[in-house]
Amino acid sequence: MMSLLPSRQSHFRHFSPLELRKRTIDGRGVSDIRLLEVADGPGRGQRLISVRNASGIVFEIAPDRGFDISSVNWRGINIGWNSANGLPFPANSLDAEDGVGFYRNLDGFLVTCGLDHIGGATRTDASHFIHKHRKEVFHPLHGRIASQRAMIIGYGINWDRDEPVIWAEALVKQAAIFGENLVLRRRIELGVFGNTVRIDDRVENRGFRPTPHAILYHLNFGYPFLDETITLSGDLDSDLMSDFNNSDKSPRDEFVDYFREFPVTSIIPTARVALHNAALIGGVRAQISYPRAHLPVFGIWRAYQSGVYALALEPMRRADLGDTEGRCPEILSAGEIAAYWLELEFSSVCV
Repeated sequence: MMSLLPSRQSHFRHFSPLELRKRTIDGRGVSDIRLLEVADGPGRGQRLISVRNASGIVFEIAPDRGFDISSVNWRGINIGWNSANGLPFPANSLDAEDGVGFYRNLDGFLVTCGLDHIGGATRTDASHFIHKHRKEVFHPLHGRIASQRAMIIGYGINWDRDEPVIWAEALVKQAAIFGENLVLRRRIELGVFGNTVRIDDRVENRGFRPTPHAILYHLNFGYPFLDETITLSGDLDSDLMSDFNNSDKSPRDEFVDYFREFPVTSIIPTARVALHNAALIGGVRAQISYPRAHLPVFGIWRAYQSGVYALALEPMRRADLGDTEGRCPEILSAGEIAAYWLELEFSSVCV
């Protein structure tokens, strides 16, 4: 049945909007988007936006977890990663356990890290907020944005475009009195007949003091897409990719997780990195594309420990990196905006 889907997708495309409506009056025969609520378990009470399109892409957006993408599968094959945490709601304290409470919440395909800090838990000077009682800012592991609840602006399917699109948009705020006031505006789009999920982000400093800014897109892949046969390709250092492809990627009880930077070697503005699993039916390929100038650092997290078994691709902007061209500074001035985008393409082409 899976092999017939591309021809079905082409069949859908040749219908006019009127002819398509004759066959599926509200479009649900080819796509859908719904706002749901979890009724049981650790995530009871949280909202999810469920998305499905004609190409076989199905994913869920978690508005109460930074408007991130909590799960994704393609033509019935799970692509994303989920942990033992079970999308807890409300989120556990990030400040707990010496700042690694993040590990009590970490779950899902896309986990956004930031907006003022990424990396290990630390303390930084807070003099820029000019308040007598705030001498330092405590930053938990990978920041706070992934645990914040979004205000949904809207969602739906735009059938008026030449290529109809499913969309959802929200605001996510990270704020403190005499501290940062950063707002993430995120829009997620997927063509009704497309293979690419597009994420557009705008981070605005809505406060009146300069604020450090950092962001990391923690894209987590899990079984069965992640297994011993998965390989890496794209605009990365060839020696490091070869080392990755020839390494043992099996789960092991005593595996120690680690992160490693992979330099992007291409000079083109858009970087592309893909993972392939030729062992799955038809072969599955997941490619990410992103702007090198705004996300200048790229790394891979390997967590093959039994019971965790995750692999993450991580484009990022670190607060300790200056930007001489002024595109996205490590400090956001009052009213300043930093913009990012990310595309996730799924296909059966293995290269």
